[in-house]
Amino acid sequence: MINILTDDDARKQWAADAAMFDEAHRAVHLELQKTGELVDSNELDQEDATVIGTYRGEPIATRGPFTEGAEIIGGYYIVDVADRERAVEIAGRLAETRFSPVEIRRLMH
Repeated sequence: MINILTDDDARKQWAADAAMFDEAHRAVHLELQKTGELVDSNELDQEDATVIGTYRGEPIATRGPFTEGAEIIGGYYIVDVADRERAVEIAGRLAETRFSPVEIRRLMH
C-alpha cells in the first residue's frame, strides 16, 4: 500500500501547480492498470472525516481528521507488485514526494 501524506505545504504546492500532480497520477494509474498491478486507488476527502474512539470509557465520534502530527493521509494506491523495490519505484514517480512523505507498507492479510 502506498500512502500519500499531505500537509499545508503540500496542499499549497498542489494549488500552485495542480497539473504536475494530476499528470503524475494519471501516468502512474494508467501504467498500473496496463500491468495489472493496480488493486485500488483514491484520493481521500480532507474535510469530511470522522474519528471514532473512546474517552473516559464512553464511545465518541468526532469530526476530523484530528491527528497529533501536521500530516494526514491524502490518498492511497493499493498495488499488487512483485517486491518492495517495485513499490518504491511507483511511489517515487508521484509528484507528492517532492513536498511531503509518501509511505509504503505491506498489507498483512
